[in-house]
Amino acid sequence: MGIVYLLGDNGKEGVYKIGVTTGKIENRIKKLQTGNSGEIYLVNSYQTDHPFVMEKMLHTKYFSDRSLGEWFELSFEEVVKFTETCEKIQKTINALKGNYFFNKKYNKKNDNLYE
Repeated sequence: MGIVYLLGDNGKEGVYKIGVTTGKIENRIKKLQTGNSGEIYLVNSYQTDHPFVMEKMLHTKYFSDRSLGEWFELSFEEVVKFTETCEKIQKTINALKGNYFFNKKYNKKNDNLYE
């Protein structure tokens, strides 16, 4: 079990970090805040049994909007629909988690898609 999160940065309007944690989001934000001049804040989060797969799928979905690393330039509508997008991706994961090719592309050691 883990959490996929959407973080904002007061120093960079319209730029959001899509990431994952298996711990507390607050602790993750504290780690990211070190060395960052703008205040990082939680915009939204989604709990899932397959957080690393979902994170990778979100990064793929927003690939053309990538700013740097895991930071993306997202529209207001994309930010508002974050939960809805995660729910759709969760349905895809549930439908494909036994598929060999899907698992080969998206599986990480912390996500057992064969469960």
